[in-house]
Amino acid sequence: MVCREEGKPVRALVLMSGGLDSRLAVCVLKAQGIEVTGLSFVSPFFDATKAREAATALGVPLRVEEFTDTIVALVEHPKHGFGGNMNPCIDCHTAMLRRAGQIMEREGFHLVATGEVLNQRPMSQTRRSLAIVAGESGYADWIVRPLSAKLLPETEAERRGWVDRGRLLDIDG
Repeated sequence: MVCREEGKPVRALVLMSGGLDSRLAVCVLKAQGIEVTGLSFVSPFFDATKAREAATALGVPLRVEEFTDTIVALVEHPKHGFGGNMNPCIDCHTAMLRRAGQIMEREGFHLVATGEVLNQRPMSQTRRSLAIVAGESGYADWIVRPLSAKLLPETEAERRGWVDRGRLLDIDG
């Protein structure tokens, strides 16, 4: 896929845990000819081992970002409360997407994508939660969720033709 405005390949920064959903999101975007770079965060609570394995298997570069200071601050004072196991789900996802959006702007990516699936998780992946996370990240119009995109509002990346909405999915739950 080529960005008409720039004449360059469309580049996506995809949050990667290494699980099935983030792997599928990468595949959906790569199938459209979008250049994908994975982004994984590390802290004492989570590492990038599975993300590294997934990136290697999918043939995409992986960027790993230190996230300890951010996640510790969120655990101490989560604006939206805790999910399971003292995990500040909504706040953590917001912070990750904010950081990804900053990298997107700074390094010339066209969009940020995640493997989130609408209604898969009761606290962090409801329609309301996904909207809060996107809005509070400051990058709502640049966040594409390829696995459930057809069930969510169209993003600027889709309106500009950088991502073909017709080739995105409508997975729920």
